[in-house]
Amino acid sequence: MAVPRTLLAAALIGSAAAVLTACTPADSRPTVAAASAAASADDLGEDVLDDDFDLMDEEQLDEPAEPEAPAPAPAASCTAPVRHPGHQVLVVVTADTAELTAQPARYACDEERYEPAGAPVHYGFAAAGVAATLLDRTPGAPPRPVRLAELVDHLDTCLADLVPAAPYACRGEAYDVVLDSHGRIMQIAELDQP
Repeated sequence: MAVPRTLLAAALIGSAAAVLTACTPADSRPTVAAASAAASADDLGEDVLDDDFDLMDEEQLDEPAEPEAPAPAPAASCTAPVRHPGHQVLVVVTADTAELTAQPARYACDEERYEPAGAPVHYGFAAAGVAATLLDRTPGAPPRPVRLAELVDHLDTCLADLVPAAPYACRGEAYDVVLDSHGRIMQIAELDQP
């Protein structure tokens, strides 16, 4: 008698798999699940197409449907900037002179422009030195080269929601970085965010 139970179990598993694979989120047509629901309702003596719903009159069917409002077009200024090969954008979480903890970032059409897109990662700084730049408060002014210690002080100040020393301003926590072959930061530049 063990064989029929095994065959029955295999048949049940097979039919369950067929039902589950027949329904996909991308498939909007009624499938096996809808047919089995109708069949089970029919077995109970219920009418699935019962007129309990408020259906349209035939006069309403002749009227043209109101057009849907078009989806808002994306803002013209919402174009991701082109990144140079080897460059990546990070959102800084913490910083000190030994390492920087940051999350990879992706460009978004919101106020911050860059949003975290992954788990925080610890990045060391290249032993040969780091080329660091910060943005001036004056719009359109070129980035200013700074020492690593000055960059870390600026990051700590901005992460604490304080006002940095002149001539700098907090422009968000997104930075363009270049890593060396060991995954350490050798270039880091503050990105201008609205």
